[in-house]
Amino acid sequence: IGGIFILAARGMPFSISAGVGFIALFGVAVLNGIVLIAEFNRLKQQGYHNLYKIVLAGSKLRLRPVLMTAFVASLGFLPMALSNGAGAEVQRPLASVVIGGLLIATLLTLFLLPILYIFFEKKSLRMKKNIGMQAMLLLLIIMGSSKVTAQNAISLPAAIDTALKNNFTIKNGQLQQLYQQQLIATAGQLPATAITAEAGQLNSAYTDTRLGIAQSFSLPGVYSKQKKLLTEEWKAAVLGNALKETEIKQQVSTTYYTWLVQIQKEKLLQDSYNLYDSFYQKSVLRLRKGETNILEKTTAEIQRGNILLQLKKLQQDIEITRLAFNLLLNAQAMYTPAASSIKITHLQPDTTGLDTHLLLQLIKQQQVVADAGTAAEKARLLPELTLAYFNTSIRGMGADEKIYSASNRFHAGQLGIGIPIFTGPQKAKINAAKTSRIMANMQYDQQHAILKQQQQAAWMQYQQQLQVIDYFENTALPNTALISNTAGRQLQSGEINFLDWVILTNQTIEVKSNYLDAVQSLNQGIIQIYYLTRK
Repeated sequence: IGGIFILAARGMPFSISAGVGFIALFGVAVLNGIVLIAEFNRLKQQGYHNLYKIVLAGSKLRLRPVLMTAFVASLGFLPMALSNGAGAEVQRPLASVVIGGLLIATLLTLFLLPILYIFFEKKSLRMKKNIGMQAMLLLLIIMGSSKVTAQNAISLPAAIDTALKNNFTIKNGQLQQLYQQQLIATAGQLPATAITAEAGQLNSAYTDTRLGIAQSFSLPGVYSKQKKLLTEEWKAAVLGNALKETEIKQQVSTTYYTWLVQIQKEKLLQDSYNLYDSFYQKSVLRLRKGETNILEKTTAEIQRGNILLQLKKLQQDIEITRLAFNLLLNAQAMYTPAASSIKITHLQPDTTGLDTHLLLQLIKQQQVVADAGTAAEKARLLPELTLAYFNTSIRGMGADEKIYSASNRFHAGQLGIGIPIFTGPQKAKINAAKTSRIMANMQYDQQHAILKQQQQAAWMQYQQQLQVIDYFENTALPNTALISNTAGRQLQSGEINFLDWVILTNQTIEVKSNYLDAVQSLNQGIIQIYYLTRK
């Protein structure tokens, strides 16, 4: 540090001679550090335990050797650093690096090195004391990892409650609600009070003083309209936060049941992979014995590979869903769904509550806010009042032919009225507030039509998926079980070949996968309908 600094200060470039100076500097600096650390270790071996006493005593004992080493080298190179004769261009960089570097290195050795010694010695002691505890904790973590996973299973109602308590969106909405509520107290805010003081020839040739205080305020109707506006904005914030809570409930429910279906799909693909892997191993043995050809072994390997690729992709999707779910909950622990059923069966959708949807209620409240804003802007066209009080002195003879001194004070009051004359900008604000009301009306009609279309689509999806689920549960799934068992027996008896078995097995896997997709669509339809009818 010191060597680089002094080269820059003297305008010298880095050269071979400067490099040689750095080499010499490193040797002396390291030697001083070794001298100091060796003394610390010697005191430690003699029975000293207090690190601060070791550092103070060692630094005191080795102060002279360290300073002597630094000053001898620095003073010895001083003539070279100041030389201007032949070879000075080689001597000056070398000597400058050594002198500047030793000055900084000596300070760092005497002040920074003891601090670092204390720091690393304390860290070493803590590591020695805690190594047994760390090993025990590691063992407990390894032994209890499976238990931790089981303890983190969570039901859907508990997951929704956790999300409503911890989710950042909900917390931000609550703060916005509190912010709007606190603003209501500002409705009666008055302009700043004007306090004046004057001194001079106000009334005569004598120096008089005058003190005054004035306050402007609007008519009471202005403040009531402003409070009304702020109150309606607070109500809009309350509805907005309630709408956010409803959306969080929908997102948590959607992610929860998506995760459950993905887990079932993972089990299906895992069983399919195990099945194809078993037949692949058998086909390899049969090929070695000459009981089959290469086509059977290759087909089994391809099918096993395809299932494995699907399984890996699904596992990535499950991990993404897990991260999204725990992000919604925003909890320190990592949760997994605890429901045993992947299908929502206890909910009965109701399509009569569209008009009470929180989004439409929020837009209605925005209409009320627009009306209140228009009324508040109109109220600002009312005159403003000003009350003032003055206290002054009149030295000399007054109107009553009496002589008054500076101690005599005279009082006066003032009442003023401010009439808005240039009302163009304020009328523009009123028109803007009226426009916002029209926009809120249009937004309500548009959002009502959108929600109605979404509700009809969700209801149609729900009805359709009910029929699909009924087909799978009453016809397709029982048939797949029959096909799977029959195909396995016929393959073993030689009634069908391996390729026919593969076709039948793929059909059963596809039917089960389609059933899980249908359950997923049914769940999403029910969740969407309940979101659209949530009051």
